[in-house]
Amino acid sequence: METVDIKQENYQNQSTDTGEDKINTITSLSPKDHVKTRPKEETSAETIEDEIRSLAPVKYKNIAKEILNFIQQNQGEIYWTPDKELIEDGKIIRNTNVVNLITHLLRDRKTKPFGFESFNEVLKKKLSNGFC
Repeated sequence: METVDIKQENYQNQSTDTGEDKINTITSLSPKDHVKTRPKEETSAETIEDEIRSLAPVKYKNIAKEILNFIQQNQGEIYWTPDKELIEDGKIIRNTNVVNLITHLLRDRKTKPFGFESFNEVLKKKLSNGFC
């Protein structure tokens, strides 16, 4: 049985086909044909933390470390999914990126990442260090 990739390659190599032949080739790819897909790679907490540390400006590495420690200590209130989406009080805040949220705290950026206001409020409630 040909895979979809092989059929597509054969289709691309047949440049002399008429339009009707090309349509027949494309429509011959049935949903039952085996399509190889890669499973979505889940990102571990350690990988996300490493990414945050690597993106933090040198002079703010300690602050990044403190923020990560705070989040680890308060996982019930604030954490992230393997897709890097923010979790607040057990609810996933869709289309957020915890790496962007944390690094935004450490850099002077004009535009705030999605979900920053609620993320910042949680930190302000819990922290008294003044870097939020």
